[in-house]
Amino acid sequence: MNTPKEQLIKKIILNKLIESCLSFDANIFKPYLQSEIVTTDAPDKKKFYWFLKKMLLTAKSNSIEPMSFKIEIPHWEDEENMKHYNLYDSVHQHSRLCIRVKETENQVYLETMPF
Repeated sequence: MNTPKEQLIKKIILNKLIESCLSFDANIFKPYLQSEIVTTDAPDKKKFYWFLKKMLLTAKSNSIEPMSFKIEIPHWEDEENMKHYNLYDSVHQHSRLCIRVKETENQVYLETMPF
């Protein structure tokens, strides 16, 4: 079972991910990505960071601020405990960026959606 310290660490990591997305600045999240409890769908964390950075730049160029952030579980998501961290702008119906996030007892798994 998670200790309060482990829960706090996960919460800080995820809050920094949200902050990074809302400000379109992957550098904010970079130190937290290096945590041993963070895993990604990329071959390594460097590639995940590079892709996240490019996705944030693209989202910024295709968005109309102000931005909002929602944690959602789509009805079609079939993986248990998988949440979608979605970045929305003030005009478009669909999110500008989606990161799939799964928290387990000892891990935070991150997966970028390619669309």
